Amino acid sequence: MLALTFISFLSHSQQELVPTNIWVPPTPVFSPQFDWLKLRSGEWLKGDIISMYDDELEFDSKKLNNIILDWQDVTELRSRYDQQIRFANGDVKQGFLIVKEGHLILISGGSEQHFPLSELLSITSSSDDREGLWDGKVNLGIDVNTGNVNQLDYLASVRIERRTPFTRFRVDFIYNYSKSTVDENEQVITDTSRLTSYLDWFYSRKLFLRAFDYEHFTDLQQNIKSRDTIGLSLGYHLIQNKRLQWDVTLGPSYQQTAYVNTTNESDQKSGVVAMGTSLEYNFSSRIDFLFDYQLQFVEENSGKRNAHLKTGFEFEFSDHFELDLSFYLDRVAHPVAPEGAIVPKSNDYRLALSLGYDF
Repeated sequence: MLALTFISFLSHSQQELVPTNIWVPPTPVFSPQFDWLKLRSGEWLKGDIISMYDDELEFDSKKLNNIILDWQDVTELRSRYDQQIRFANGDVKQGFLIVKEGHLILISGGSEQHFPLSELLSITSSSDDREGLWDGKVNLGIDVNTGNVNQLDYLASVRIERRTPFTRFRVDFIYNYSKSTVDENEQVITDTSRLTSYLDWFYSRKLFLRAFDYEHFTDLQQNIKSRDTIGLSLGYHLIQNKRLQWDVTLGPSYQQTAYVNTTNESDQKSGVVAMGTSLEYNFSSRIDFLFDYQLQFVEENSGKRNAHLKTGFEFEFSDHFELDLSFYLDRVAHPVAPEGAIVPKSNDYRLALSLGYDF
């Protein structure tokens, strides 16, 4: 009898030591006004799914604004709109999206489809008019000198990009202008602009076709009134991971060049073999390194070899603002001289510091 009483006492003591109510984070009520995201830490975020590429999810949080998360840090994802899902085998499917416990669920037409999460390649909104399909950036740099010499230098650039599961459309424009005034004598030192636009179609994880590739270039100091190039090329992702993206392209183009002043009055026309490489490395969430080099092999009257290099760093210091340090090189291997003037130098260099705004 004594032994039974002792065992009962021990059992009652152990029950008192073990907590009966273990706190579990509550599951939110999923408001249909937002997309919902759960982090590995157990935290929930509400906002808008922008896209998922290269194992990185871009999410516009209601409180944290636009953020980019490693895909491995996301344990659950729920959409309020239809999403376009691209799989590793190239298939694209559409529906309401639920990602949970290593599975992907698409709900469309009242039925559910289940897929292994490992087969997921990208996510984008299926609504073409949503702002999330677009992003862009505007840069402005100004340098003003006054005194014995009054000089104004400024650089302005714009980038706009749109991505879908199969395509990437991009437009870049940069304008650089510099003038000095001495004793009321004004001289333009630099006046150059470059507009590029291309459309990529992704065939697989590695291979893509640049179905449209256009460039418009002007440079007063190089005696180039306008240089228009249009073509296509084949592209390949050499490296594509969370930190490093490295692409190469190669293909044929057609080019027409008009000079400001030359003894040859007709425009120069030339076939082009164009090749390029573009690299972006993320040192951290705040610092990016960019390297973009484009080379054109053309006829001698069109410059023989035309090259453009842009490289530098982007320092993000707030959610939308960046400080960019960029180095530019424009090269014409065989410049065409203005009538009665000396031949321009082949290389033009610029080092620019500018403030950028992402949208």
